[in-house]
Amino acid sequence: MDHSKLTRRQALAAGLAASLAGSMGAQVQAQEKDRKALRIAMSGYPPALEPVLFNHTATRRVAPQMFDTLTAFDHGRGMALRPALAERWERIDARTLKLFLRKGVTFHDGSPFTAEDVAFSLGPDHLLGPGRSGRSIAMQTLSTLDRVEVVDPFTVILHARENDALLEQRLAAWGAEIVGKRAFDAAGSWDKWTAAPVGTGPYKLVEQKLDLHVRLAAHDAYWGGRPHFETVEYKIVPELASRVNGLITNQYDIVTDVSPDQFQDVQNRKELEIVGGAVQNLRFLSIDQTAPLLRDPRVRRALSLAIDRKLFLETLWDNRVPAPNGFQLPSFGQGYIETFPALAYDPKLARELLAAAGYKGEPITYRLLNNYYTNQTAGAQVMLEMWKAVGLNVQIEMMENFSQIQKKPVNAIYDSSSTAIFLDQLGQAWREFGPNGTLPKQVGIWSNEEYFALGNKLQTTVETAERRKILTRMLEIVDRDDPPVIILHVSGQFYGKRKDTPWLPGQTLDLDFGPFNGAFARG
Repeated sequence: MDHSKLTRRQALAAGLAASLAGSMGAQVQAQEKDRKALRIAMSGYPPALEPVLFNHTATRRVAPQMFDTLTAFDHGRGMALRPALAERWERIDARTLKLFLRKGVTFHDGSPFTAEDVAFSLGPDHLLGPGRSGRSIAMQTLSTLDRVEVVDPFTVILHARENDALLEQRLAAWGAEIVGKRAFDAAGSWDKWTAAPVGTGPYKLVEQKLDLHVRLAAHDAYWGGRPHFETVEYKIVPELASRVNGLITNQYDIVTDVSPDQFQDVQNRKELEIVGGAVQNLRFLSIDQTAPLLRDPRVRRALSLAIDRKLFLETLWDNRVPAPNGFQLPSFGQGYIETFPALAYDPKLARELLAAAGYKGEPITYRLLNNYYTNQTAGAQVMLEMWKAVGLNVQIEMMENFSQIQKKPVNAIYDSSSTAIFLDQLGQAWREFGPNGTLPKQVGIWSNEEYFALGNKLQTTVETAERRKILTRMLEIVDRDDPPVIILHVSGQFYGKRKDTPWLPGQTLDLDFGPFNGAFARG
């Protein structure tokens, strides 16, 4: 089945565009002379810009400018799949997908894009990370991929290990970005490669001082059209007040992670505006299941039951973001269990569970960063009072970065978030809680054999009714039986921006300043 043939209207539009190309040349040159430098202030710095290694928010804000995937999610059309480096694709069977690659694409170093780059990018030498250890972030997305078969320079066949109904979506997700094989080989080592990675995206890396700034320049040979901005510079500005002040004083065009209490300062100025809203991401607190006080699931569940999320969201988010019903999102379609109960607020039950667990007020550590996430510190203070009301003695320990937070033994709770990198529990909860996920493998603080077995079965199950049974039980484990996290709310991503800067935020934490952004009114 071909998922991406042009409609007659699209074909006519393409022909018209070609006929007008010559007459528009002078206009395009004039527009290019007027291209501006885009200045962005964001709260955290990316540990590296290689997408198979890190899914940190800061990395994801830069990576989409530098790299393309084979398929892509269209943020302006309900996250439907659209062609990207693959012009079209066909299902051969339940575990096999044939892709026809786009011709005439060039990498930032000028080398041509071919099937060999796909085979390398999605092969073990790259996908498994340094030393082919299999510890890369990409394995949360592409662990089902068996091999890439090169048919000819512009045709590949992807083989999954078993039946995989979500293979097309996986190719649009984090970690599936295509990198240049020639540039990787020329670099000679992972350290040299991550200092200057090469993709096919609309912008190429010029300079990275990851604790200070990242500077990109337009890749004018981009297959999707010339980028709107001449350069894109990300400046690392941890303090929200400094970011907002920089926006007001015209130091920045866009600033990230603006909290509702700052909206008025921005909106009071006619040249500025607030954009954004709820995104495909959940905020939660991770729990160290191996810690003596937190080993008992009744204590972990009590931590969640003590939180009045309605009050929390009214107080801190002006009701601009919702609380989910379990670790899932409505965008999951047939994989969304709409009848799953809402997150409970039940202080009476929380006290009963604590008494049954023999909890006697021992201190529970909350490792906290200073507003890495919007409203993080204020939210912690609100939760401390709610926990205190049911007898939980939670004490804050301030940390400087995630390396400190996840240093073993963790023996604590800490803030985190998770984006649905494709629209299913396998694209969100599973990559956090599955055996290769963040908590079990990267941090090593949670394990549940029933959950692991259910997820492994889910990956090869295609029939909808059976999938929904499995999904429901997985939600029950995370919410009630053996909680790895305390689910807080759907994340809100709000940005302050200059009105004269064309850009629309998407439905994830990723930023997109390329030609496919909805602000540039592409078809």
